[in-house]
Amino acid sequence: MSQAVSPEMRLLILGGIPIAQIAKRLGVTGREVSEARRLMGMDPMRQHTTGTMEDAYWARTRPAEGGHLLWIGPRNESGCPILPYRRGRYSALRVAFRVHYGREPSGVVRAACDVPKCVAGRCLDDAAARRRTREQLAAVLGMDHSRKVCPEGHLYAETAVYRTNGQRECRVCCAQRAAAAKAVAA
Repeated sequence: MSQAVSPEMRLLILGGIPIAQIAKRLGVTGREVSEARRLMGMDPMRQHTTGTMEDAYWARTRPAEGGHLLWIGPRNESGCPILPYRRGRYSALRVAFRVHYGREPSGVVRAACDVPKCVAGRCLDDAAARRRTREQLAAVLGMDHSRKVCPEGHLYAETAVYRTNGQRECRVCCAQRAAAAKAVAA
């Protein structure tokens, strides 16, 4: 191995990727990865993370066509991308959102594109962005979403669900209607 550590290997090492995975991904031996760690002033065998959380995020992504970024790191039991960093596990979607927008997301972060495994910041929406989109759709379609409560008095801010056609409904009232219909059918 040459005395220089490739930028890709450096990023993977700083991202906390295990030696065996780095070796497999780059087509080198584990010994070469350990040597690179030694050249970087790190323990050749110890698996500790010295980079930032952002470095760890970038090390677990790969660019894809159309500006998308695919997650190649681990996922939790539900299939959501998880970023192991130091001694914790973090939502890769929340980290990607923070990296891209420079702020903490509000609520759940979801991919707004239809590319599987995409974690590109520009493809992610938080609750605030989805609310703005729904409000814009309602305005374009001429729907009045100015009411703050449903006819039964439930706050839309806490109970609103939106249909694909832009209609807003109260989740509590929908559940009550469904339960009543089920009781009648039984």
